[in-house]
Amino acid sequence: MKEIFEKIWELALPYQDKRDDKGHAKITTDFALKLLETEKGNDEVVVPAIILHDIGWSQLDKEQRMIIFDHDATRNQKLNVRYKHQDAGVELAKKILNQLNYSDDLINEITEIISQHDTRDGFMSQNEGLVRDADKLWRFSKTGFTADLVRNKFSFKQLHDKLINKIESPNFFYSEKAKQIAYDELEMRKQDCEGAQK
Repeated sequence: MKEIFEKIWELALPYQDKRDDKGHAKITTDFALKLLETEKGNDEVVVPAIILHDIGWSQLDKEQRMIIFDHDATRNQKLNVRYKHQDAGVELAKKILNQLNYSDDLINEITEIISQHDTRDGFMSQNEGLVRDADKLWRFSKTGFTADLVRNKFSFKQLHDKLINKIESPNFFYSEKAKQIAYDELEMRKQDCEGAQK
């Protein structure tokens, strides 16, 4: 990563992975970098946005943070905490990026992406699409997939089939590259499962 991205990473580190999702920030950042190898996108927007996208969860108490995994919580309760973490994330991201004298234009685009990365319908730009693709690819990673199995008490087949259906659903992924990575990741999850059963 570029030196400036390393600095953003270091400043954001105390705020990362606050929903019992250890590795989320690193894994999603790795996916963003992988997407940028072939997809047209501005790394000066995409990389800081993915590093900073979920730091707002750190500003909510644990009970609020975990509402989105509560099967008894209403849709509105879950949406409310998503909005809260997005708003808090925007404020923290501005603070971090201003501390590093990041360009105002870039800060504006980055914080606009963070402001609705979990709640926006459709995609507003290529950069935003790549950030949201990288975030969603977490679910397909070994760590994210395992976390979902445990949290939701899914069988392997239930979660695998649910994610397969998500890949081609409208407005889930922005890029074809993200879809291909998702299929590849699920194939690896299948191999992991078969290996564990031997």
